Amino acid sequence: MDYQALFQALPGLYLILQPDLTIVAVTDAYLSATMTRREEILGRNIFHVFPDNPDTPDATGVSNLRASLLRALHDKVPDAMAVQKYDVRRPAQEGGAFEERYWSPVNSPVLDSNGNVTLLIHRVEDVTDYMRSKSLEREKALQAQALLEKTERMESEIFRRAQALQDANKALRESEARLQQLNDTLEERVAERTRQLEDEIEERERTETALRDAQKLEAVGRLAGGVAHDFNNLLTIVLGSVDLVRDHVPPPGVRLVEAIEHAAIQGTRLTRQLLTFTRRQALRPEIIDLASRSEGMTEFLARSLGGNIRIVVTFPKDLWLVECDLGELELALINLCVNARDAMPSGGLVRIDGRNVTLRGGEYPGAAFSGDFVALSVADNGTGIEPDVLAHVFEPFFTTKVVGKGSGLGLSQVHGFAQQAGGLATIESEVDRGTTVTLLLPRSYAASAPKTGEDRQSLSRGIGLVLLVEDNDGVAETAMRMLDLIGYRSHWVQDAGTALALLLGGQRFDLVFSDIVMPGSMTGLDLARRIRRYFPAQPVLLATGYSDAAAEVSAEGFSILAKPYRANALADAIRTSLNIANRTRRNSA
Repeated sequence: MDYQALFQALPGLYLILQPDLTIVAVTDAYLSATMTRREEILGRNIFHVFPDNPDTPDATGVSNLRASLLRALHDKVPDAMAVQKYDVRRPAQEGGAFEERYWSPVNSPVLDSNGNVTLLIHRVEDVTDYMRSKSLEREKALQAQALLEKTERMESEIFRRAQALQDANKALRESEARLQQLNDTLEERVAERTRQLEDEIEERERTETALRDAQKLEAVGRLAGGVAHDFNNLLTIVLGSVDLVRDHVPPPGVRLVEAIEHAAIQGTRLTRQLLTFTRRQALRPEIIDLASRSEGMTEFLARSLGGNIRIVVTFPKDLWLVECDLGELELALINLCVNARDAMPSGGLVRIDGRNVTLRGGEYPGAAFSGDFVALSVADNGTGIEPDVLAHVFEPFFTTKVVGKGSGLGLSQVHGFAQQAGGLATIESEVDRGTTVTLLLPRSYAASAPKTGEDRQSLSRGIGLVLLVEDNDGVAETAMRMLDLIGYRSHWVQDAGTALALLLGGQRFDLVFSDIVMPGSMTGLDLARRIRRYFPAQPVLLATGYSDAAAEVSAEGFSILAKPYRANALADAIRTSLNIANRTRRNSA
């Protein structure tokens, strides 16, 4: 029997392809449907014969068909494609233009006895008319049924007349079984993937939130650094002037001086709060026994709140030691107590409790803290905070108070202090029930805390000549007067280069007192390094209102005085610097 003639006469649209996609056989019906001739397409690659319509840039016929054929070659099972838009070129005598056509293709591999693909059967149905009339639901259903019946008849005829396609039929049944198995587990796999996507989305949102917080913190930090230096210079002038004029003001003016002093101290506190939140404030950690300080802390905080607020401090005797900046801790407690006071305009109770806690990680969302901590809680029974507001209270400059009643830096300082101390600040609140802020401070394993309660030293005086290096005229004038007040003569220059030239020229000074941030190419730290190189025994004291180099200054062993400073702090810093220089000279000798 002539199978080739039989195949060519089949009513269906069939191409037989080699694995390299070369056309080796075609039915007459396929030639008619595609307006081609057998001698023009046999022996040619299918995509050379049937390219995409060049007038349709987004045509996908070639790419989709190629992908299906490659899947059939690789998987060795039939690959049924969705309806494809695949335009066909008319013969040259009819103008050669492309005609819009729609096809329903199925690509089936023919396997030899070893399971290797020897041929590909590319069967299509021309569904152009169906696609164009699919708006008519009844006709679409009838055509789909007719197409299905016709497909089944043709498949039956092909399988009866072509023994070589029996293996393809077996592979098709196996594929259907696998598809059914996949369908049976589809819901479970979709649910699992959905859970994975939800976890990924949640993790990405946490990451994005952390990034936004870090960017916000960095932006505020840059702002704080730019403002703090100049602002602390102004505060140095104000507080220094207070020290200079206090003893010379007649009694009626003393209250004005005290008001100026109070305002300047408040400005200092605001600057410190801002720098602490942005982690630009260099902390001075020390070992603290909170249990031994409970009574003094109660009195200290009570003075800050007024008579209608009752404070109860409860620290157990076995409360662990902590290591942090005492000044920042006290400032944090003041800020929390002031907020509690403002939340209880008619008076109320503030409870400060301490307890030992051991964290295993994961107790606090977004913070995998573990280890031993002291939990320091400040609770009030005030008005509470709305849930939508609660999420923002640690942000800098965020405040719910009326204009002029709050800077928005109090809770920011608390948050920044806790983080710099290596811990965490949390807040819980319920409207009309009150608010609780908890500071988690890492436990110190020191044997004991240093003794407290030493009397403050009175203003000390000295003698000697100080080289003052300061570019701000107002700060320099104030510093010289404070140096004179505590017994030192001074010589002022405005830049580090001039100061170094004086020393190299042979002039001698008992101390070089320089600002860190200086105009020109040489900073105060650069000056100190050169002095150490050329004059190792020369005492140097550096001052700054804010500088990224402050930590580096301390690490290199130079004495540093924070702005704003007052006469007694200046005297103490000079004495410390001179003592360090004397010890160095003795050790060198």
